[in-house]
Amino acid sequence: MTQPITEVVQLQLQPGAVIEERMSELLRILQRQPGFQLLAWGRWEESPDNVQLHLNWDNIEAHRQFEASGVDFAAVGDVLGPVLAGPPAMHHVNFKTAVADIVSSAATV
Repeated sequence: MTQPITEVVQLQLQPGAVIEERMSELLRILQRQPGFQLLAWGRWEESPDNVQLHLNWDNIEAHRQFEASGVDFAAVGDVLGPVLAGPPAMHHVNFKTAVADIVSSAATV
């Protein structure tokens, strides 16, 4: 069985770049993708030219299908590319909830 996955993306923006308007267009592209669930994003408090994106997918296969989609995946570069200072850094995380771990361990005591 596949598990939900979070794609974590770090963007380094050009100094003073405005990305806020571009996020609406990014969300429209993502919402068309099978398996896409949620986008959360924000600027780093310590370094406002850095932006963190968290994209939730049904599973890693859904994200890989989006990467192979061609036009829509290329559109992300068209939307974000003009404000980026360099290539994005990306990785996937299977987050666990601490509450589930606590409940699970309490049941075994």
